[in-house]
Amino acid sequence: MTDALKKEFTDWCVSSLFTPEMIRGAALLQEALDFHLLGLYRSLDLPKHLESAKTPAELTAALGYVDSAFITLEAMLDRLSARYDFVVRSDGDTPSFQHVGDVASAWRDISAIAKDMAALGDEYVAPLEFLQFGADVWERALKDDPDFLDSILAGRESEYQEMWFRATNTDPLQNVHGIMGAKAIDMLLPRGRILEIGGGTGNGIRNLLKHLAAKNELDRIEHYHFTDISAKFIMGTRHEIRADYPDVSTDWRFADLNKPLAEQKVPQGDFDLIYAVNAAHVAKDIVAFLKSCKETLKPGGRVLFAERIRLTPRDMAPRELSLNLSVYHRTAAIRNNDYRPVHCYLAPENWLRVFELAGFSHGEIWPDIDAMSEGFPDQYAAIVTAVA
Repeated sequence: MTDALKKEFTDWCVSSLFTPEMIRGAALLQEALDFHLLGLYRSLDLPKHLESAKTPAELTAALGYVDSAFITLEAMLDRLSARYDFVVRSDGDTPSFQHVGDVASAWRDISAIAKDMAALGDEYVAPLEFLQFGADVWERALKDDPDFLDSILAGRESEYQEMWFRATNTDPLQNVHGIMGAKAIDMLLPRGRILEIGGGTGNGIRNLLKHLAAKNELDRIEHYHFTDISAKFIMGTRHEIRADYPDVSTDWRFADLNKPLAEQKVPQGDFDLIYAVNAAHVAKDIVAFLKSCKETLKPGGRVLFAERIRLTPRDMAPRELSLNLSVYHRTAAIRNNDYRPVHCYLAPENWLRVFELAGFSHGEIWPDIDAMSEGFPDQYAAIVTAVA
C-alpha cells in the first residue's frame, strides 16, 4: 500500500462520500445524543444518586441494574463529564463520578433536531429512530429484560427487525462503512477469495457487489465466503444476494469470531482477504482474533475492516446509546491499557498496535483522519487494514 493510494482514498472521501448532508447529519446526531443523555440523567434521578461520588459499579447497584450495566453508565457519564460541568470524573484505580451543579439544558428539543435531520433526506430519520428507541427501552434492557437487545441484534425479535435493518443499512451514517469498504477493496484487491466475518444483514457484501457490478467487474471475486452468528441473518442475506447476483460464487456459514476460525471448519490459508463491516471490534480478545485471521489468510493476504473509530478515549458514539444496552456489545471486549482502554470501538492507534501484536505488517488507517478534521470534525468512519 502506498501513500498515493491513501491520498486517493482520502480525496474520494472528501469529494464524493462525505457530502454536506452527511457532515450535517453527523453533527445533528451528536446533538440528539446529548439531548437523550441529559434527559436520562434527570429521569434516573442521577443528581441525587451522585450526591456523593460513586463508581459506575456502585451506581449500577444503586439503580438495580444488571452487573455489566456499569459499562453503559460509565460511557454515559464519561461523555457528560467531558462536555458539561455539572458532573465531574475523578480518576483512580477505578473512575468515580459526582454531581456538582445544575443539570444543563439541551440546546434544542429533539423535535427541532428531527426536523433538521429530515430536511437532509428521508433516510436520515433512521439514526434518530435508533437513538430514540434506546432511550425508550433503557430501563427495560438494563434491569427488567437484560436479553432484550441481544435478541434484536440476533434477529430474534420480529417486531424490531425492520428497525434494526434500517439502523444498519438505510441509515446513511452507518451505510457509509459498507460503501467505504467496497471502495477500499476495489483499490487493494485485484482479484481473489474473500471471507466476510460477522456479515449480519449484508451491508458489506451488498455494497461490494453493487460497486463491482457497476464497473462490470464481478468476476474479480473468485469466491465469497459469508459468515455470521445469526442463522436468520445468514438466510435473509443469502436469499437477497443469490437473487441479485446469481453468478457470484458464494458460501454461507455460521462462524463466531470469538472462537478460532480453524475450529469452525473455515478453510485455512485459503483467502486473499478477510473483510468485516463494524464487526471486528466485537472480538473479546482482539489480538487472538487477528492471529486466527492471519492463519486463515494466504501469505501476503490482507485483513480489511470498515470500522467506527474512537477519536478520543472518552468518545461515546451516538449508536452506543442503544448498543450499550446489549449485554453482548458491552462485554465483548477484554480491556487492555496498551491497546483497548475502553470497551468496544478502538482508536486508530489501538488498531495499529493490535495489528503489530498479532504479527501483521503495513497496518494503516484510511482516510487521513488529520487531513479531514477541519472539514468534518465528527468524522468517525475508517478502513483499518494490514497485511499477513
